[in-house]
Amino acid sequence: MGKLKYLIMTGGLLILTGIVLKALSVEGPWAAISFSIGGTLKLLYMIIGVGSGKVKVGAEIVLLIIGLGLVFIAIYLKKTEQLMNLYVWFLSSGLIIKALFVTLFILKQKRYRKELAVE
Repeated sequence: MGKLKYLIMTGGLLILTGIVLKALSVEGPWAAISFSIGGTLKLLYMIIGVGSGKVKVGAEIVLLIIGLGLVFIAIYLKKTEQLMNLYVWFLSSGLIIKALFVTLFILKQKRYRKELAVE
């Protein structure tokens, strides 16, 4: 599980780097590249973890899908001038739902690891 943690930590760090680059208005594709690689590493963590049985996912995955959907809709709305006012609502709702997913996911993984340690 130790090597898997590097995937999720590196992915999170790259996403955070992308946010900082975007906030600082750094020109070029660096923010998008950072987001893409970070998201791919986090997805890879989930796939490898579930495949190996070290990560257990359940109904909370629905929150991730809904949160990502709302964020992607917000990105589309930002480019549409008539619906720009909905952008903030969709983005903030998506981010809150994704944060809820992360919280539930971490709590579930801690419980799952304790169950594995007892067995």
